[in-house]
Amino acid sequence: MKEKLLLVMMISFVLFFFFPLLVKAGEAPNQGDDIFLPLIINSGSNPSMINIPAGEFQMGCDINHNGGYLCITNQLPLHTVYLNAYYIDKYEVTNDQMAFFLNSRGSNDCDGYECVDLDNYFSRISWNGSQYVVDSGYDNHPAIEVTWYGANTYCTENNKRLPTEAEWEKAARGTTVQAYPWGDSVPTCALANFWDYYGTGDFCVDDTTSVGSYPLGASLYGVLDMAGNVWEWVNDWYSSSYYSDPSAGNNPPGPGTGDYRVSRGGSWGTYPNGLIVAYRGFDSPVNTGSDYGFRCASSP
Repeated sequence: MKEKLLLVMMISFVLFFFFPLLVKAGEAPNQGDDIFLPLIINSGSNPSMINIPAGEFQMGCDINHNGGYLCITNQLPLHTVYLNAYYIDKYEVTNDQMAFFLNSRGSNDCDGYECVDLDNYFSRISWNGSQYVVDSGYDNHPAIEVTWYGANTYCTENNKRLPTEAEWEKAARGTTVQAYPWGDSVPTCALANFWDYYGTGDFCVDDTTSVGSYPLGASLYGVLDMAGNVWEWVNDWYSSSYYSDPSAGNNPPGPGTGDYRVSRGGSWGTYPNGLIVAYRGFDSPVNTGSDYGFRCASSP
């Protein structure tokens, strides 16, 4: 009898105190409410990645949606590409994440090359004699001075991969042909971190900024910093004529060989035209820069 009475009291306590809170979950709190439980939505196994659905999109340059700039030969022709579904990092990989990666493996060697040029003045990661550390205040800034090998090794050892050039562009553009991740409107320092050469005539910041600092510049899918902040290494070898290749229309992996790897998205030191979704950068995979970073992708 005592056990039943105790059970009833416990149930009454739960209903009296917690049921009203559960009803409020997901609703805006009224003035004077002391406790508010937000609605919890399952965002998948990795909420830091964005799901890009399968389907077609237009890849390359469209003169009518190119920020007023002429199309460059290596951005042509505008062509239809089909991609399977995939995931891409919502943010660029940060210094904190890269330092953790280097410390966990105890090495700055990536396939026989430096992962990060730690000796470079601009590197925000250094070796203090016992571990890799990040400069104060730069933990959440994108990792820079990263070689393509460093980016590729980071992604693969974290059970991801570098996105293909086509995957990067779809995540940035969406399924509507437009000049920038946010649309066709002229870049401003409220939308991206770049060199506003034709606007204010000055850098927005003259340095990297914390990832995700420009929500107004998000792509259709909600991927951030796809324009400005740092150039992003992608998986593909570079070819100026690859868009004309018949194989470039269905999950294109890029050329089989080459001398340079592709980078995308422009950086804090880039003119506005470098922020155009169709703009293709390229460099030797062993090179680094104060505006070279990356993000990862993965397959379902």
